[in-house]
Amino acid sequence: MRKVFILICCVLALQSCNKDNTKNETINGFDINWTGDLGKKEKDAVRDMISNMVKVESGTFYMGAQKDSVEYHNYDENATSLEAPVHEVTVSEFYINKYEVTQLLWESIMGDTPNDESDMQWEEEYGKGDKYPAYRISFKEVETFIGKLNEYTGLNFDLPTEAQWEFAARGGVLTNYALYAGGDNLVEVAWVNCDKSNEVGMKSPNALGLYDMSGNVWEMCQDWYYDYTETSVTDPVGEEYNEGYKVFRGGSWKTNAQQARVTTRYRQGIHYRDYETGFRLIIK
Repeated sequence: MRKVFILICCVLALQSCNKDNTKNETINGFDINWTGDLGKKEKDAVRDMISNMVKVESGTFYMGAQKDSVEYHNYDENATSLEAPVHEVTVSEFYINKYEVTQLLWESIMGDTPNDESDMQWEEEYGKGDKYPAYRISFKEVETFIGKLNEYTGLNFDLPTEAQWEFAARGGVLTNYALYAGGDNLVEVAWVNCDKSNEVGMKSPNALGLYDMSGNVWEMCQDWYYDYTETSVTDPVGEEYNEGYKVFRGGSWKTNAQQARVTTRYRQGIHYRDYETGFRLIIK
C-alpha cells in the first residue's frame, strides 16, 4: 500500500507541476485572456512566441521584381513572370514573429503532430525537435491551429498577407531592396540546398530581427494566389479564385538560391502538405 500511495503522490505532483491558473497577463504589450485547459508547459510555449512578436511599422515599398530594365525598380536577372509587374504597395502596421512556428508550439496548441491517411509525422531525416519548424501542414490545418490559438489567448493571430510577408522580409522601413531576407549573402541568412530543415534562428536575422524568411521552410501566406498588376494598392489580399491556390514564400531547405529570394512566389492548393512547407504568425 505504501508503494501505491507514493506512486499516487508522484502522479499528483507531476500533474501539479504542469498546472497554470493564470487568467490574465500582459506580454510584450499584448493583453492575454487565457481560456481553455492549457498547462504550464503549453502556456510557456505560447508566452515565448508572443514575446518574440516584432512590430513592423506602416510603410510603402515596391513589391515584386523584374528583369527588363536595370534602371527601373527591383531589377533582378532571375525574376520570373510571377513576380512582375513591380508595383507600389502600402502596408499598415502589424506584428510578425521572429521565427517560423515550431514543432513545440504546434504540439502545445494541437496536442499532436500533423497526420494524414499515411500516418506520416515529423521525422528525424527531415528535422525533428522542439526548435525545428513545424512542417507537413495544410492550409486547413493551419486555420484550425490559429483558431485554437486565438481562442486560448483572446488575441488575433493570422497568417501574413503576401504583401506583409515581403515587406517584413525586406526589413520594412529599415531597408530598401535586398536579394534575400537579411542581405545579399545567402550563406549568412538562409538554409538552402540542405539535407533537412534546421532549428529556427540559427542564421543571421534581417534588419527587423526576423529569422529564416529565406530558406528553411516555405512559409504559407493568407492570400489566394493572384496575378500582380501595375496599380498602386494598400493592404492587398488576393481574392479567392484560381481553384484555391495559396501563396508560399521564402524557399526551403531543399530549394536553391533563386527560390530563396524575397520576391519569389510559389503556389499550392489548400490541401497541399510536404516536408518543406511551414508558416509564420502575425498579430493584426
